[in-house]
Amino acid sequence: MKPLLFTAAIFSLANALSQPLHAQAPGVPIERNGNRKQDNGILEKAKVLKDAGKLKLTLAATKEQLQTPVPGAVAFPTAKQQRLSAREIAQAARDAQLQFGWYYLCKDCDHWHLNLAAAYAVASDAIATCHHCVEPNDKMRDGFLIAVDHKGEVLPVTAVLAKSQTLDGAILRVEGGSFAALPLSDDVSPGDAAYCFSAPLGQAGYFSQGIVNRFFWQGAPGKEGAQGQWKTLRVNVSTDWAPGSSGAAVLDESGNAIGHVSTIHPLGETPPAGKKGAKPTDRFGGATLITLHAATPARGMIELAQPLRDFKPEEKPAEVEKPAAADK
Repeated sequence: MKPLLFTAAIFSLANALSQPLHAQAPGVPIERNGNRKQDNGILEKAKVLKDAGKLKLTLAATKEQLQTPVPGAVAFPTAKQQRLSAREIAQAARDAQLQFGWYYLCKDCDHWHLNLAAAYAVASDAIATCHHCVEPNDKMRDGFLIAVDHKGEVLPVTAVLAKSQTLDGAILRVEGGSFAALPLSDDVSPGDAAYCFSAPLGQAGYFSQGIVNRFFWQGAPGKEGAQGQWKTLRVNVSTDWAPGSSGAAVLDESGNAIGHVSTIHPLGETPPAGKKGAKPTDRFGGATLITLHAATPARGMIELAQPLRDFKPEEKPAEVEKPAAADK
């Protein structure tokens, strides 16, 4: 190598080494692994709110409001039309995502625990999630519903505004937030791109891309024109999720929420019944052949949200939904 070129190469290397090294673009966070069952930071912040009397939805209050929601006016944003880059969609999903669930005292010890799933902002002060994420379980002897925003701030959930067990959807009020909400959009068709940002099995900040696979009825089809027509409608998408993703938004190419994570179904070949006394066969040894990801679609959430858009304080709460036998 000529002396001049060698000197330039050394200078270039020294200059590169003097710069901070990044594995990602500036501003991109490096995620933690593991779940938040015992996240001390969240537990401490939740305790401060509890001691100050700011946590409102206790076990008893939540059970009561799941029977009779407390509706209120909600300003939902209008669906967006402009297409975004995948990077922009990931950022919109991150900004709107919250961890949501229970800060609770279990029956086996005197320590407080966390049982958090996902939720997404649908207004500056309201979130949407799965109905099954709101329901308390029988391991709790005391507890409160909380939300944790993407900055790690713990916020009190103050009301169940609307819910449907059949739809697996709920809309709740959160105090103290000023969220970057996702609009709800039902302008979606099989083949459209779909995105999901969640924490499958505790792996925080996991962003995946797929497509909308199909719409289907989970149970009896809704009757056209009837109230609650869309409560048994579901949509399969091929984005990745797992336990811990429940309640996370599924987004379209404009950053609208087209649904939220509800269930996951690993499918294998069902052994045939065969003749009496014959052993059933399974050609694949019980292996999972396909995993179906079912989301609660925005169509149902839009219907659930409509009374909140038009809410008038003098109106009485809607009649309590009676869950179908399949919901139990």
